[in-house]
Amino acid sequence: MGRARRLLGVAMLVGLLVLSGCSTLLGPGSVNQGALAADPGVEYQWDADADARIELYRNNYTAVYSVGNRTTGSLEEPYSMELYNRDALGTDQPLTPESFQLRYDNGTLLRFVEGDDGANLVMVKNGTQTDVDDSLLTVNQTRRRTQVFLPVNDSAQIAFVGPKNGKSVSTPQFVRGSYEMRLTDGARVGLPILSDVTPGGASTETVDDRVVVRWDSVENAPSVSVRYYLERDLLLFGGLAAIGLVVGVAGGIYYYLGIRETVRRREEVGLDVDTGDDDGPGPF
Repeated sequence: MGRARRLLGVAMLVGLLVLSGCSTLLGPGSVNQGALAADPGVEYQWDADADARIELYRNNYTAVYSVGNRTTGSLEEPYSMELYNRDALGTDQPLTPESFQLRYDNGTLLRFVEGDDGANLVMVKNGTQTDVDDSLLTVNQTRRRTQVFLPVNDSAQIAFVGPKNGKSVSTPQFVRGSYEMRLTDGARVGLPILSDVTPGGASTETVDDRVVVRWDSVENAPSVSVRYYLERDLLLFGGLAAIGLVVGVAGGIYYYLGIRETVRRREEVGLDVDTGDDDGPGPF
């Protein structure tokens, strides 16, 4: 009976791990092929000057990386690059990329498209789309990282859509060199309490109402992160501060008037009136 209970407990634990998304404990697996073939909704900025360009939107971000400067994966055949996030405990978790594409230096594009039997890999060259072997660009997921097997070692860029929560984004340093992060419309940085830019030494510029944060190099930083606020948040914060100030002043005035009223009443009943009488015997 005891052994059966232990086996049942192990089975329940494995089931919970699988349901919680940890099924890759059993080994590598394929990512959602439909997500890889999804339409990014925007044009990837392949011609950016930075080695890494990240563009933030309300619920996600797009990222373009130069694979020749990668810090993860293998530089030997089979060439690869590894993508991941870190949770609150600092544990690596596989990143789930969507709308995955690879662009050669000559402009030829590899991308996934929906097919009858799942996502198929195609090559787009000079406006012409042709089917290619799916093994040319594969994306697999392990327990901790997402592995991208590349057709080239250093002369290409990859791009994908990544998940984003709230008014911040943090990504490990997947490539060495320069980084550029374009914030959402109306987003701002600069106030220490409401925003944070890591690593330090970044420059900022506003282009078409969007703040662009640039780092010349992040080679000594394990990750790049930005926490920002919206202009309306600043107005709300200022409004709350003003309301707090008004309430504080009103409370102070009310307290002061209460003390004055108490003093007046004591004077009316003579509690604070000095008559000059002395109950003790005088010297004569």
